[in-house]
Amino acid sequence: MTKGKQPSEFDHDSLQDSESIGQYLDALAKGFDAGQLLFCAGKTEMLLRPQGLLKFTVNAKRKDGQVKLSLDVSWKERKRPRAEEKLVIRTNGEASP
Repeated sequence: MTKGKQPSEFDHDSLQDSESIGQYLDALAKGFDAGQLLFCAGKTEMLLRPQGLLKFTVNAKRKDGQVKLSLDVSWKERKRPRAEEKLVIRTNGEASP
């Protein structure tokens, strides 16, 4: 992936068969497990790093012979990762680990 400013949007539309869609869904599952998703089409690339709790929405519709399935996943990005601070609890001059 080239260095530089990340695009704020990535869009891709195409016609695919069911097997290809399944392969894309498998790739998404592996990306969520790994904590990063890289989308590429032509010269456009976008890297996402899912973190924390993610909102997951599924919508399915059927109308006049048309069927639509929408999957939506969203999360908030942290600007800077917070350094984890060690918790210390003191009682009578003694500290916890």
